[in-house]
Amino acid sequence: MMAGFSHTSSQSVVTGMVIAFLQNIPPFQFLAPTELARLASHMTLEFFPKDAVILSAGGPKSEVLYVVHKGGVKLALSSQVGKRMTLDMRSEGEMFGLLSVMGREPARLDVTAIEDTLCYSIPAEEVQRLMSTQPEFASYLIRISLSRYMDRSLQALRTQAGLMGDSERLLYSLAAGDVVSSPPLLCQRETTIREAAQMLASTNATCVFVVGGDGAAEGILTDRDFAAKVVSEALSLELPVTRIMSRPVITVEGNERVFHALLAMVSRNIHHVLVTHQGVPAGVLTAHDLMVLQGKSPLNVVRHLEEQGSVTDLAAAQSRVAGLLPLLLREGAKASHITRVVAEVNDRLTVKVLRLAEKKLGPPPVPYCWVVLGSEGRREQTFKTDQDNALIYADAEGRDDVAEYFTQLAAFTQDALAACGYPACPGNYMASNPRWRQPLRVWLNYFRSWISEAERHQTEDALILFDMRPVGGDFSLFESLMVEKRRCLADAAQFKSMLSFVSTQNKPPLGFFRNFVVERSGEHKNQLDLKLFGTGPIVDAIRLLALDADVEHTNTCDRLAALPARRDQDPVLFQDLQEAFEFLTLLRIECQLRQVREGRPLSNYVAPEALTHLQRSLLKEAFRAVARVQSVIDENFRTALWAQLGR
Repeated sequence: MMAGFSHTSSQSVVTGMVIAFLQNIPPFQFLAPTELARLASHMTLEFFPKDAVILSAGGPKSEVLYVVHKGGVKLALSSQVGKRMTLDMRSEGEMFGLLSVMGREPARLDVTAIEDTLCYSIPAEEVQRLMSTQPEFASYLIRISLSRYMDRSLQALRTQAGLMGDSERLLYSLAAGDVVSSPPLLCQRETTIREAAQMLASTNATCVFVVGGDGAAEGILTDRDFAAKVVSEALSLELPVTRIMSRPVITVEGNERVFHALLAMVSRNIHHVLVTHQGVPAGVLTAHDLMVLQGKSPLNVVRHLEEQGSVTDLAAAQSRVAGLLPLLLREGAKASHITRVVAEVNDRLTVKVLRLAEKKLGPPPVPYCWVVLGSEGRREQTFKTDQDNALIYADAEGRDDVAEYFTQLAAFTQDALAACGYPACPGNYMASNPRWRQPLRVWLNYFRSWISEAERHQTEDALILFDMRPVGGDFSLFESLMVEKRRCLADAAQFKSMLSFVSTQNKPPLGFFRNFVVERSGEHKNQLDLKLFGTGPIVDAIRLLALDADVEHTNTCDRLAALPARRDQDPVLFQDLQEAFEFLTLLRIECQLRQVREGRPLSNYVAPEALTHLQRSLLKEAFRAVARVQSVIDENFRTALWAQLGR
């Protein structure tokens, strides 16, 4: 340790004082009085003057866990170009040095006293002893380690290859209310179009919100509305603004992250989001505001895609899409945020391709809905992967022209997406396959058959198709299918049992002594598959629990967030799975970025020996969470399966 020295009064602190201090601080509050007394006998009180460097990034590993008694410290990171960023502050009752102690590796951050500071120090040996003998203590520290590891790993990724930028973390750290600079322009329902136009002209605003008697926004009027509705339709300027306003108004609360406003703009292709305070209009965020904030934006990517007029142009524009992942990492996005933004951009690309197809083929003869499947349906893609899609169209028996039209539309879309860097699905789960391009009545029969017959080969199809999500066309066709799916699932014990069997086949790769089980030979010798044994089993288990609880979300994190209110299960399990899923996804991104930099093909394999001690520890904890949820699946759904197999 640096710049510290033992308190002059004694090397051992008064036991009663230490117990009084620790007994209300997690995780020490979980310890019995006898354990607290034993711990106190091993602790030392240390003093660090203001600006003293306590731990240095890349320096010696910390031999103690620090708990701030008085004062405070800051945790900072330096980029390769020398830029320094404060990431966190710790004050009375908070710990630091945990990752170094847990991982037995050098500190990742510089820790400096921001004022004269007193810290209790706990030897690493005592921490390890308590970890092995006190389950609640261990569970708390593991959860904290997992959360902090993901934060530190994202910071490390952003410093690689010069990714550190001036707008670091703004999109994901700033609240929407902190970004707006002026209140929104408001008018009443009775305001005339002429009066609203004068308001816009006199203030140089780009939009005005129409509010009702309760003060809530009911509609929005932009400068584009005047051109698109007033001028083109030759409307009277004395009409009320309700005649031309757009609705609904998309809002975010002022305490929500700016990221949520960005996601709303990208997904809906809009340029204004109303910021509210407890439902009352408080400000407006525009696409221009976010571009200024970021310098670059996924909004730019979406707009650029919208401007392209051919498949050739779309393919040429893909370099911007490819640059999204490092951009989002630079801005501080969590793994789940990255996949959502990438999914929204992919959706916009698909919709653009469908428009080009309709332009070439003419209007569709009947309504249709284009849906995406698998990881794309769950919004969990990172790098470009295979196409997974299907097509539902309205029933039109006896009309050969309908089937022929959608055959051509599916072929055009598959070829266009392939030209844009999305290869065909090896399993042929694509709308170009006639099986997955059918009228609604056939899709309804598919779902009824899968659920009622509960055959193994059909269940494997259901695993992919039950994560479908609509992207383009008439969403009511998709909704009709989902209504029937929910009806069939209400009484489907045998199907859920078969689904549980398929969903728990890939057990966590941990041996009897909790060592990793790796490939013994071949290209991936001494490696394990993070998707097959990590994220995949979580996705499968949570899909089943969500279907059983009638949770409509397809995204795994959304399903995990919704499940505690729907199922009588320990909510800690769902929290642990949420963190495990984020960790495993982040670890996959880390490994795949390394593969890209080294020019190797993308894979989900990782060699445990190449990981740090902390990464290995957290990976084992993530796999244990997988084992726990698989046990829950077995306990809840196996009865009907055994009854079925015994017939």
